[in-house]
Amino acid sequence: MPLHPVLLEKLNAALVPGPPPVFTRRDARLPEVPGKAHAVTGMRRAGKTTFLRQLQAACRESLPPERAVFVSFDDDRLAELAVDQLSLLLEEYYRRHPELRGRETVHWFLDEIQLVAGWERFVRRVLDSERAEIVVSGSSARMLSREVHTSLRGRGMETVIGPFSFREFLRHRGEEPEQEARRWTAA
Repeated sequence: MPLHPVLLEKLNAALVPGPPPVFTRRDARLPEVPGKAHAVTGMRRAGKTTFLRQLQAACRESLPPERAVFVSFDDDRLAELAVDQLSLLLEEYYRRHPELRGRETVHWFLDEIQLVAGWERFVRRVLDSERAEIVVSGSSARMLSREVHTSLRGRGMETVIGPFSFREFLRHRGEEPEQEARRWTAA
C-alpha cells in the first residue's frame, strides 16, 4: 500500500527548511525524560499547535531541519486514516534520510494525532525501535491525562497548555515586565 498522498505532501513540506514562524513565547516546558513520548494536551484553541511549532523551531536552532519533523493530522483529507499509514510515513522519511536511522535522534511533532485510530501503538513501537523523541498533541477525550498514561503504557508524559497566563498576555502585547515573577512581594 502506498503512502497517502496528503501525508506525502505534509512530509515534503515538513522537510523544507524555512524561517521559523513568529509566535508569542509560552512559559510551558516539557520535562526532559528520555524514552518517553510527550503529550501536549489542553482545551481547544489554547495554543497546542503553536507550542509544538515553537518546540520544533527550538530544535531546529541546534539541529539540521530534517531532524525536527512537524506533521498535522487535522486535515479533512486524512479522515479515517489507517494507522499503518504512520508506519509508511516513517519509512518514507528514512528512505530519504537513511544516514539518520539508528544513528541520530529525530524529533517528531505529531499534531492532533488522536484523529488516527491506534496511534498509541505506533508511538510505542517507534520509541522502542528507533532513535526518536516524540511530541504528540490533541484536545479530545482520548488525550486526557489518564488516557495518555494508559494508552502509552507508562511511556507518556503530559504537559497541559492553557490559555495565556497574564505574563504571556503582556508578552504578546509587548509589555512584559522586566522583573522575574515572584510569588510574594517584598515586605
